[in-house]
Amino acid sequence: MIRYNLLIFIVISLLFTAYRVLLPVEVVGIHKPGETSTIVIVKHFPITRAGKISWWKKNRSKLGKQFPFILSAKNHRVVFFETEYKKDSGTDQDSDLLCFKDIPGEVNCVSKQNRPLLVRHYPDGHTEYITENMFQRFLRHF
Repeated sequence: MIRYNLLIFIVISLLFTAYRVLLPVEVVGIHKPGETSTIVIVKHFPITRAGKISWWKKNRSKLGKQFPFILSAKNHRVVFFETEYKKDSGTDQDSDLLCFKDIPGEVNCVSKQNRPLLVRHYPDGHTEYITENMFQRFLRHF
């Protein structure tokens, strides 16, 4: 019985992983809240550190064509949030929301909790990648 349950768990885990890997990354929105940072809202971001960094390296020039400020020398930080837009109800529960003035309407905020990637560009040309590990993401759901 335990082997059967373990087998089911392994199969479900493999199917979920395959599903997540095969989904293409969707850029939901890009915002410029200040002169030195850009915020990118995504869905289906890669799970692994290498996958996140690789996706950014492959797609930064394409995003830079649509949003030139991303590749600006003044842009020192690109922060990714994997979330959907929400409405700020003005309660303490919404204190973790980041709201954007460039989106009309009430559904213009995102949760700051799910930050899978932070890219920092330093004046000397060095780039630092800060990623959230899978264990941190798993614990957030409990």
